[in-house]
Amino acid sequence: MPEAVTSFGAVTDGGWLYVFGGHKGERHDYSADQVSGLFHRLKLNEGKTWESLPASAPSQGLPLISYRSSIYRIGGMAARNPSGTKQDLFSTAHFERFDPRRGQWEKLVPLPAPRSSHDAVVLGDKLYVAGGWHLTGGTNKPVWPANALMLDLKNPGAGWREFPQPFQRRAIAVAAHGSRLYCIGGMNSDNQTTLAVDIYDTATGQWSKGPELPPGKHKGFSCSAIAQNGRIYANAFQGDLLRLASDGNSWEIVGRVQHPRLSHRIVTAGATQLIALGGEDGEEKRPELELLTPLSTPRVAAKATTAMNAQ
Repeated sequence: MPEAVTSFGAVTDGGWLYVFGGHKGERHDYSADQVSGLFHRLKLNEGKTWESLPASAPSQGLPLISYRSSIYRIGGMAARNPSGTKQDLFSTAHFERFDPRRGQWEKLVPLPAPRSSHDAVVLGDKLYVAGGWHLTGGTNKPVWPANALMLDLKNPGAGWREFPQPFQRRAIAVAAHGSRLYCIGGMNSDNQTTLAVDIYDTATGQWSKGPELPPGKHKGFSCSAIAQNGRIYANAFQGDLLRLASDGNSWEIVGRVQHPRLSHRIVTAGATQLIALGGEDGEEKRPELELLTPLSTPRVAAKATTAMNAQ
């Protein structure tokens, strides 16, 4: 990694791995100088030298997504307090697009309200944002959004559409396949980590319950997920590389990271491999990237659970 960070954004596009922002300090130690606004990319078929790209407003707890060869950053959080002083954390409504051909960031219509510790995914031409919270500084209680968001990337000027989400969770992972969004793990508004999986069908507008993640340390807190070749993959602090079974009713184990981690990212590496990068192992940050090749013969990670009726 160009910086050892947690809670950063990462995405692959056009043979490049892009990484933005993140938290540089110790866990729960927040200050303005510990939030990164740096932006880098790495050519995957070479994998040697990170290229520095134009920085933007420092932020952590944000996703990156790609669409039509551009990179988008959505929301996030930054501390305003100097080092050694009482933390003063604010979520942001930033929404920006980076065009690699022009080499600069462009501000787009901001989120309806600041949001951080969320995740985002693209389905077709639509960008979806789910989960997260709104930090308003000092000792103020966080505001938990009741809605997920959708934006038409063909016409971003038309603004965001809100739709109800049946949960309040931050530090979640979101992945998409077909017409469905999978909102995975996280921590709820009672500060309880969870294995929950909630599914939103964009075709019907209905929510349902998916199979919970397998149990493990920290449950599904600050996990990461991605879709590749029509399959959903997830990785939490348990360390196993999980894949949603083809029937959608259970998780199967298709590999394992060498260094289990949280507050990290997994991204695609071509058509058949994945990369786990960044995050921390509970004691220190993990600067290395791990190349993962899913096993051809998986083993069952958890009993199948029956999806609940749509909510």
